[in-house]
Amino acid sequence: MNRGTLIIHGPIGGGKTARALELAERARERDLRVMGVASLRVMEEGETVAYDGFDLSSGARFPLVLLANRADSPDWARLGPWKYAFSEPGFRRANALLADAASKMNERSLIVVDEYGHIETMGRGLYPGLVKAIGSLGGGGYLAVTCRTDKVDPLLQLLADEERRVLVHEADRHDFWAALGDSFI
Repeated sequence: MNRGTLIIHGPIGGGKTARALELAERARERDLRVMGVASLRVMEEGETVAYDGFDLSSGARFPLVLLANRADSPDWARLGPWKYAFSEPGFRRANALLADAASKMNERSLIVVDEYGHIETMGRGLYPGLVKAIGSLGGGGYLAVTCRTDKVDPLLQLLADEERRVLVHEADRHDFWAALGDSFI
């Protein structure tokens, strides 16, 4: 059975989402079903003001993260010391997409989770959907998860109980695709 997990890591703005989107396109070219959520940066005048969720199945965008000083409704939660607020409806939607993807997972599928970050290490954000995606790999398929480099070890711990191949690649590695080769998808 084909299955495996790819961790794509790097710093903020280091190309993690771009690599995940490229991977999704490569998977589609190989006739794999691509599901999951990407986090698309929203910039204004050179500043990151938000991140939108991007449903990799439908192409729909929805709010996930917003500068806290712009979040003026009770749908936005402030967690920790960060300058961002988190959309509770947005994360419910993202986790529902990941749960649905997990229920449809088979050896011809790829689930993308972008990204495993600070709030996921707290069991929030995309964590519930990621756990379901990890649990779905028993029947085959592929999982790609992005994270900052300092989150690789906690993510590996989360994956430790699963018997699967786990590859770890830095997003901005100049030979990313050559190094990955045919070892994933």
